[in-house]
Amino acid sequence: MVLRFGLRSCLQAAPNRQCGMQRILLAFFSVSFVGDKPVLVRDFIRAALYDPNQGYFSKLSGPVGVLEKSVRFNHFKDRHAYLQYLDKIYKQQDIAWFTPVELFKPWYAHAIAEAILRTTNLSMPLKIYEIGGGSGTCAKCVMDYMMLNAPERVYNNMSYISVEISPSLANKQLETVGEVPRHLDRYKVEHRDALDRSGWRHVDSHPCWVIMLEVLDNLPHDLVFSPDQVSAWMEVWIEKEQGRKFTSIGDL
Repeated sequence: MVLRFGLRSCLQAAPNRQCGMQRILLAFFSVSFVGDKPVLVRDFIRAALYDPNQGYFSKLSGPVGVLEKSVRFNHFKDRHAYLQYLDKIYKQQDIAWFTPVELFKPWYAHAIAEAILRTTNLSMPLKIYEIGGGSGTCAKCVMDYMMLNAPERVYNNMSYISVEISPSLANKQLETVGEVPRHLDRYKVEHRDALDRSGWRHVDSHPCWVIMLEVLDNLPHDLVFSPDQVSAWMEVWIEKEQGRKFTSIGDL
């Protein structure tokens, strides 16, 4: 399948004004979630990442790498040695990427936990939300830190809620956090879209912490374009191009 990226100069179009569209780029994708009508970039990104059947984060095989043990950085002679190690583990696991919280575990998450512990109001129950919890490494390591370093009542009364849109990652998070059985009494995964306001139900006036790691770059967004930032801005749409491999730039 060929997808065509086009520009529509209709961001501020009058109600009866016809939108013009330019063809600017062709790309090849094996997807079925682009139908016969053009779609906004935000809708294409959302489907490409979160479509229940073909979305990247909906794959049964984990899209996020998990290391069996922490990286021992003091064993690396220099930066080159570290990069060689990264190349090795990527080839071994055949994974798309390792998140920073995974590569620098447990210290990355411990630093977050320490910052929370230093600045939170300890007279109130600690509540933490994590949006897009990946493999659950951050949640487990934060809770490990609280269990070992926070006052006992803080850990006993805390709650950690992961809001995860991917069913496979939601299951992985429960598995990872469940490596310490005590954590499960204070941890839960809500399998839903964090962008859907209805999922948050009523407003809770109590303070909480929200952790979002590697999230902003995975949010659906629009794409706009201006050839010189003086001409009118145009929004980018995506549509199928059937039976053709090349197309010229021009108005439809």
